[in-house]
Amino acid sequence: MTNREILITEDYTRPWALMRLLPKCQRYTVARFFNRQDADNHLRFLDRYMPEAKFEVVFDLPVNDHTDQLL
Repeated sequence: MTNREILITEDYTRPWALMRLLPKCQRYTVARFFNRQDADNHLRFLDRYMPEAKFEVVFDLPVNDHTDQLL
């Protein structure tokens, strides 16, 4: 198994991502989660301790050859 295969597998098993929204339409992936509830709980924690930062929970699956055919 190559590193690329490991990364793709990891993305499929952790589709919920917590993104930090940055200026100029940039974003930074803070963490990935197995389910939305875990992502929302982490978001509440970050909102409490970093109130000036903006975060968003997104469902983020990687695009590959199989999903390109569906579009």
